[in-house]
Amino acid sequence: MTPFPFSKSPVIVLPQSPPYFVSNFGYWEEDISYESAGLKFLSKFVFGAGLQPKSKILELGSGLGGSLVYWSKNFQPKLLSAINLPGEQSEFAEQLFISTKTEVKPFIHGSWESIKSLADSSYQYVFSLDASYHFQNLALFYRESYRVLEPGGRFVFTNFQITESRFKKLWWLYLPFLIPKNNLKLVEETITELKAIGFKEIKHENWTKPVLFGFIEFSKTLPASLKAFAKVLNLFAKNLGLSYHYYVFEK
Repeated sequence: MTPFPFSKSPVIVLPQSPPYFVSNFGYWEEDISYESAGLKFLSKFVFGAGLQPKSKILELGSGLGGSLVYWSKNFQPKLLSAINLPGEQSEFAEQLFISTKTEVKPFIHGSWESIKSLADSSYQYVFSLDASYHFQNLALFYRESYRVLEPGGRFVFTNFQITESRFKKLWWLYLPFLIPKNNLKLVEETITELKAIGFKEIKHENWTKPVLFGFIEFSKTLPASLKAFAKVLNLFAKNLGLSYHYYVFEK
């Protein structure tokens, strides 16, 4: 989540359900608490992906680690791995794995580019929740995700998109969201880019209403800094072409 992507503050600021500490925007479907909306986001994310038990999963940008605990407890993966930037979130996640006896192997403290150390065709699912839109060189990220997937494996991620090409000229306005200039693309451009690599589109859903606008409404109960962030988010979504999407692609 953009307001605190690299800190453990969501543990304190947002109502959470231990041990599933998460930092997504939440999926707001008749929910009034982040405690349920944050977990519903995880549920919707893997339901659309068709996640099967005993699979091999890699999460890129795993944040506080709660999603990994969720995959572990509910799907008993054969292999669970993750990459996350060094810092507060990764340190919190490691302690969470110890306390919940969750095996994450390897758990790499580093940028997403650390994926290059992982073997070809070694995972059945590559997940990235509220993370990849921050990455520099998304094209390389897509190619590396394709490389580490087994044939038939699925790449599942959420992404900010713009609704019209004219908003690309305003790239500098998106920098506070930590979205690099070259990541501002139309949905069609993202899909075309992934297909050019070899991916097959399985699912695409516009989650702007249940995720972004749901979070914006919920933010009225949050501290002033997050209320202000949500107001800016609302402005961008309503006037500057910002939208939020869910994708499932298959190798």
